[in-house]
Amino acid sequence: MISKHTFVKINYVLLFLMKLKPIYLILSIVLFTVSCKRESEANIQDHQAYFGGVVINPNSDYIVLRKSRKLIDTLFLDKKNKFSYKLEDFEPGLYNFFDGKEAQSVLIHDKDSLMLRLNTLEFDESLVYTGTGAKENNYLMNLFLINEIEEKTTIGSCKNLDPIAFDKKYGTIRDSKLRDLKAFEIKNKTSKLFHKIATANINYLYYSHKELYPLVNYRHSDKDIFNLLPDNFYDYRKDIDYNSDVLKGYGIYYNFLLFHFNNIALQKHFEHSDDKIYDELLVDYNLDKMILIDEKINNESIKNILLNNTMMHFISVSNKTEDYDEMLQSFKAKSTNNNDISKATRIVESYKRLKPGQAMPEIKLLDKEDNHIYLNDLISKPTVLYFWSKDNKYSIINSHKRIKELNIKYPEVDFISINLDNITYEEQVSILNRYEVRNHNEYRFVAPEQSKETLSIKPIIKVFLLDKKGNIINAKAEMSNIRFEQELLGAINN
Repeated sequence: MISKHTFVKINYVLLFLMKLKPIYLILSIVLFTVSCKRESEANIQDHQAYFGGVVINPNSDYIVLRKSRKLIDTLFLDKKNKFSYKLEDFEPGLYNFFDGKEAQSVLIHDKDSLMLRLNTLEFDESLVYTGTGAKENNYLMNLFLINEIEEKTTIGSCKNLDPIAFDKKYGTIRDSKLRDLKAFEIKNKTSKLFHKIATANINYLYYSHKELYPLVNYRHSDKDIFNLLPDNFYDYRKDIDYNSDVLKGYGIYYNFLLFHFNNIALQKHFEHSDDKIYDELLVDYNLDKMILIDEKINNESIKNILLNNTMMHFISVSNKTEDYDEMLQSFKAKSTNNNDISKATRIVESYKRLKPGQAMPEIKLLDKEDNHIYLNDLISKPTVLYFWSKDNKYSIINSHKRIKELNIKYPEVDFISINLDNITYEEQVSILNRYEVRNHNEYRFVAPEQSKETLSIKPIIKVFLLDKKGNIINAKAEMSNIRFEQELLGAINN
């Protein structure tokens, strides 16, 4: 389609050409044609794409667009819950969009014009694309859903297979996916970028299963696991790309790397220790993991993310605060992300204040009448503090139902619910009513962000168990853990 600017330009040129002699006319037409062609080629080379769509039952009024961990922009929905965005001078590849509750990946090429449609009530299942670039993204989305079904149905049937049968089972699944991919690419003439991402999706999922296999199957004798595997079981490791810029924003790639480093760190740990059982809480094992990440990965972004994951997971699950400083020292020496280092340092200091036997920090709460109340003033018997956010539906439902059961079973214990959002009591009640859960002992923080940092509330499933004096018994308890009720009985009997 000719633009208005080009149309006017052509008219002026034609008027000029009418006044020229034939030989000059021919020469001018040739020169003008070359000029237009160059202008057209220059326009094609401009790096731009369009991304938009409609969100049904939105969780928020915006979409956050990121590439790896870098924020690209916040895209606001209009009155019809639609959004549109033009990417200019951008890097083609995998992007991530977040609707305030859930996230998904999208592949954006130069000159793409992608429109999505999704219903947040069934986020992944409803997500479809139209426009230029849609076929590749619909393929990747379908592959994502197939992988999810596979995780639920296949793993159980493969769990107790011997290593050779297990590898054959998953190898057959991978080969079938690769054949389907080849047929799709022939039919649709896809890009090299798509081929790399789709192939990585299939291969790295297969590799992930193989990394997880030993620990899933032989928990009773972990140190002997690796001797039971065929010599070629991990042959694919020589093909691992630890530094892929293309894949660095892809969840399936990161998951593989996490499983892989967990596994090779365990092998290394067994080589220089007398331990025979896998224990993710051992500080030496986690230090080995950080050393391996630092040795094998050169890509700064990938390295920092994996180091941060190792550091944050350790301090969130381990109650041995005496190990935190050694982990933090190793983390600081290897990570180049100052924000990650600063956050980890604050959380370490926070957890040191929250170790068993310490008094609960003074935290101000709001009751249903917006009165300010100190948390410690509410504690007169063994107490469980649990937390919820409006953005996590399943956590709200599961935690409140579980607490209702425990409340009946252990009337000697107080159960206090604290909302993490900056909302009113009316909003709090409305959310609880929407999910049909009990409104009992509900409070809110006066200063949510400051209180969340003081109490290091992450992940949200973590609960505090306090004694009748308000001292901490466990700042990292989990209601779903089989040991939790034993901890409750211990608190009651002390």
